[in-house]
Amino acid sequence: MDNKKFFKKGYFLLGFFSIAIFAFVALSVFSALRGKLIFFLAKESISFPMAIFLNKDAARAMAVGDYYFNGGAYNLDFAERAYTNALVIDPESPFGHHQLARIAFIKGNFAVAVDEIEKELKLNPDNPNAYYVRGLINGYRGQYAAAANDFSRFIEKVPSQWAGYNDLAWIQTKLGNFEGVKKTIFLAFERLPKEKNRNPWLWISLGVAFLNTGEYNKSEEALTTAERIVEKMDAKYFWGAYPGNDPQGAEDAFRQFRSTLHLNLGIVFEKLGKLAQAEAEYKIYLSLASDYQWPSKEEIEKKINRLNESIE
Repeated sequence: MDNKKFFKKGYFLLGFFSIAIFAFVALSVFSALRGKLIFFLAKESISFPMAIFLNKDAARAMAVGDYYFNGGAYNLDFAERAYTNALVIDPESPFGHHQLARIAFIKGNFAVAVDEIEKELKLNPDNPNAYYVRGLINGYRGQYAAAANDFSRFIEKVPSQWAGYNDLAWIQTKLGNFEGVKKTIFLAFERLPKEKNRNPWLWISLGVAFLNTGEYNKSEEALTTAERIVEKMDAKYFWGAYPGNDPQGAEDAFRQFRSTLHLNLGIVFEKLGKLAQAEAEYKIYLSLASDYQWPSKEEIEKKINRLNESIE
């Protein structure tokens, strides 16, 4: 799947323009997907595609797959072949099905992704990241109750990973359970206090919840906190939270992330009657948004015109 599709519809709609982003995915593919595997590629005198099939060592085949799955290079087809070969050599290769599930998810092959992650859980039910991956798959398939259960199990097993809380909040947002979102993010901050000063994703999730419950001052506080953190980030740092995606998409994804943050700030300021600030935020959105984003630039321009009429 093209990375752009992961970021194309990052909003939760509650009436026209009473919306808020729910941070990525797919946010998107999220930080808890980070594997703890060794990344290396042994030097070979033969080309990589041939090396995949000649290699008879499952662990080495897995390492080759990891290399091509953002462990030094990025080629999903090569990585997929390597992981598949590892499983042919050893059908119980640790994390083999897990990695194939991640690749299928990124490609948008959700049926294949589900099949692979179920195989992983059957072989390795103690792999906590498998529950996280299944939660992402279920979330994108619209199986929200199942996704919430998966993310909850991931949090139970790995309470130190912020991505689990954030993606549980994503599902709660999808379900309209904004009080649940608040509880989830507050729990994350309680358990992981350092994230308060460095994690815009959690603050955005909280700001989204406050926006949708009409607590606009609290929403402003949460979103402006996120903005201050984002101002210190660059695309490379931002994209580090999405290790499964093509690094070439970093700049575009970071720009869209920032644009949606400013869009939501505009909505909050408009709700608070701070029309000049709302207009400024909408203009920042226009400067950052791509042509394929929603809402369209035309819609925001119309909104700015209506604000100007109100101000006058």
